Amino acid sequence: MNRLYATLALRIRRGMGLRIGDRRVPGHPQATGTEFEAYAAYAPGDDLRHLDWNALARLDLLVTRRFAAEREVCVHFLVDRSASMACPALDRKVTVADELVLALAWIALAGNDAVRVTLLPGDRAPEPSRVWRQRASARAVAAWLARAPAGGALDLGAAIAAHARCERRPAATVVVSDFMVEPAALAPGLAALRAGRHAVALLQVLGARERDPGAVGRCELRDVETGATHPVAVTPAVRARYRTLVAAHEAALRALATAHEAVFARLATNRPVPAFVAGDLAAAGFVSRR
Repeated sequence: MNRLYATLALRIRRGMGLRIGDRRVPGHPQATGTEFEAYAAYAPGDDLRHLDWNALARLDLLVTRRFAAEREVCVHFLVDRSASMACPALDRKVTVADELVLALAWIALAGNDAVRVTLLPGDRAPEPSRVWRQRASARAVAAWLARAPAGGALDLGAAIAAHARCERRPAATVVVSDFMVEPAALAPGLAALRAGRHAVALLQVLGARERDPGAVGRCELRDVETGATHPVAVTPAVRARYRTLVAAHEAALRALATAHEAVFARLATNRPVPAFVAGDLAAAGFVSRR
């Protein structure tokens, strides 16, 4: 694993679980911890080790010290395995997406958080992994990602909504996809995740040929998920219009993420994943230096 990742941590402000961990939760004091946060009146049964003896001696008050709660975060990765992730083949979207998931999973595990990876295969039920909690589990994460090739059609909006219904406890949800879907279709699922106090990140993986098809001439477009075809004449004007639509789609995804307090970032497959993680995701506030 790239040494750079050892210097990084995920910045997740919501999605704290009930399991004890290393991540501090301001505003939710607990009896024990490492960082003092508040006082509370003593009640029979409180641990006497947490009494503030100075307050008792000076003010004749029985108060106990409370510390910032330390909780584990479970980071759920929803990984798009629909047919569109395999096209264009030379852009290697699945390979790059898997490298990104593995990098972020390793960072989460190194920070003593839990990781679960759910593959979203087209035309099949989602495949959730077990929950991993050890850094050594990175190999198991890689093996899990390798189990499902891309194929079939996927209703990404419905998949996100179903995940929100199943994961009732606050967590972090990271969606890795090319997001070849109308942004409005994602809104109900994102709203449900936000209502469930999930921290959400939408990470788009796009190939260079998707951002600019390059070729000029007559060709036939085929939807790899539905099989529908459409003849088209690619002219310089059509290419310019296409680039405009791609930019508008990205802007709509960013606006949707902002409306639902989610992180959005786009990774081009010709860009190194470490540079994206330490650069774009850090700028977006999703990762930080330890």
